[in-house]
Amino acid sequence: MAYRVVADHIRTLSFAIADGSCPGNEGREYVLRRILRRAVRYGREKLKAREGFFNGLVSVVVKVMGDVFQELKQKEQHIREIITAEEASFGNTLLKGIERFKKDAKEVEDAQGKVISGQKAFALWDTYGFPIDLTQLMAEERKLEVDVEGYYKAMDEAKKRSRSAKTKQAGGAVVLDADATSALHKMGVSTTDDSYKYIWFQDHGTSIKAIYTGSEFSESASLGDEVGIVLQSTSFYAEQGGQIFDTGLLEGSFGSFEVCNVQVFGGFILHIGSLTGSRGKFCVGDEVICKVDYERRKLIAPNHTCTHMLNFALREVLGDHINQKGSIVLPEKLRFDFRHGKPVDPEDLTEIEKIVNEQIKAELDVYAKQVSLADAKRINGLRAIVGEVYPDPVRVVAIGRNVEELVANPDNNEWLSLSTELCGGTHITNTKEAKKFAILSESAVSKGIRRITAVTADSARQAFDLAKKFEQEFEEASEEDGSALEEKFASLNSRLGPAAIPAAKKHDLLSRLQALQNRVNSLQKTNYRKAVQVATETAETATSQGKSFCIARVDLGFAATPVRNVVLKVLKQKGISIMVISTDETTNKAVVCAGVPDKSNKVKQLEVSEWLSSALGPLKGKGGRGKGGVATGQGNDASKVDEAIDVASKFAELKLR
Repeated sequence: MAYRVVADHIRTLSFAIADGSCPGNEGREYVLRRILRRAVRYGREKLKAREGFFNGLVSVVVKVMGDVFQELKQKEQHIREIITAEEASFGNTLLKGIERFKKDAKEVEDAQGKVISGQKAFALWDTYGFPIDLTQLMAEERKLEVDVEGYYKAMDEAKKRSRSAKTKQAGGAVVLDADATSALHKMGVSTTDDSYKYIWFQDHGTSIKAIYTGSEFSESASLGDEVGIVLQSTSFYAEQGGQIFDTGLLEGSFGSFEVCNVQVFGGFILHIGSLTGSRGKFCVGDEVICKVDYERRKLIAPNHTCTHMLNFALREVLGDHINQKGSIVLPEKLRFDFRHGKPVDPEDLTEIEKIVNEQIKAELDVYAKQVSLADAKRINGLRAIVGEVYPDPVRVVAIGRNVEELVANPDNNEWLSLSTELCGGTHITNTKEAKKFAILSESAVSKGIRRITAVTADSARQAFDLAKKFEQEFEEASEEDGSALEEKFASLNSRLGPAAIPAAKKHDLLSRLQALQNRVNSLQKTNYRKAVQVATETAETATSQGKSFCIARVDLGFAATPVRNVVLKVLKQKGISIMVISTDETTNKAVVCAGVPDKSNKVKQLEVSEWLSSALGPLKGKGGRGKGGVATGQGNDASKVDEAIDVASKFAELKLR
């Protein structure tokens, strides 16, 4: 049976991935993940297969069936990469999970029970990734059962905690639950007509149909009350499809209601906010004027249109397996999640960025039109989110060609070179309004899901300008040497990481930063060797003169660790009390380290912290008590270093006389 399970499951996964699906956390994708984990467990535990065996079977499937099903041959590498990543992810926890299961099962058997609790089954899923059916299978092999009802109860409780945390994080916004939307229908309130949201720079007159406090409906609300208002119609865009909500004002005889959030629940648009000013209250039935903050929407729209162009560019560069897994469109940035099994190379990021900027430069018109869902789906190259349920009719947004042309000739291969998507968001009318596009980061969200964060317009221009400024600084740094090089490197190192510049350019600059780091390391090693030589020669001179201490001034800047290392090295080699002082001209600070030999040699000794304090006095600094005969301190006035050396010398002579 184990052989049949593994064979069946590798076929299933190979075909499913070739067709564009992928193991994941939800829905049909989670089914694939469960299938994969079941097969891996069978192979590892029952057949004693080696770790990583499962992805090696892809080539066998391709060899047996690839002549008939050509897509298997075409996507063999892609299939194997995804299965390899999933197998490795599960393999990390498989053995630990099996041990945990055996422990839980033994506890049940020792207690002469028959059922593994739902809480323990949930822990196996939550911690080790064991799907419930895999836990049931393992339990069945030991003639045990699993409390499946308890498992789902534990999962529901975990989801509730997660939702509660998200609500708390969002500030506990007013929410219309199912009971509330049902009550609106019973009150005779129709769903909100939001078709006016596509009309820009125009106030919209309407009336209040309901006021919701978050727990009940009210006929009126007063100054300061945070409530949700349902209007007969609205020009506000409610948050959906990844696009953030509009903000603005509702104005009426009562004054102004500030709209700070707009959400849709079962077709009802809820305008959340509070009354401002000093005019009493507003009531159901009041006439209002919708005043959308269109300046804010002007920042959102180019980000949304560029999200579409980014989706198109990703498929052009990375391949047809790219599927959108979510997006967020904000005034300040856009974020796009997509299915891809590995990090995107900087060269590919540059090409993706270039394609979007070429479309912006081409000044392409952006068209939007409602068509029947069936007509939309026939358009060659149309992109939609897998698993998303779309209304009928549906809104099609096309960049560069009129939607009517696409619908009239849906099979035209020319449409494959266009960005065409199903979308209900607000967009710019021409790509030139986006001005510029810059990818700021590319990172992992979860296994097999990547995320790109990008900016447009002035923010994108600023990102490219800042990158150019960094490039100039790196050119200048390449000409520097000595302490100037160290200062330049420290400055670039602190600023480059958080800098908002294009990700591909940042990758190149980080490589140059590493080259600078290597130069600085080499310089520091040279300076350290020189410092050891100076300190050693100073110790040898002092010894030849019959002294039992020495003070050396070295050039290591304001760096305590290498100064301390010099002291330790001379102490070990020469066995003489030594103080090493290094200064930094830029900050006018000094670092001082003193060391004395082990007192067990019966020779009269300095007390290391007292000696250190004598030198730090003129330098206006302080130091620690020290440990193991070595103490370090810092001074804030390096201009007095000669005075410090003189004071420390006299102190040592006095103590050792």
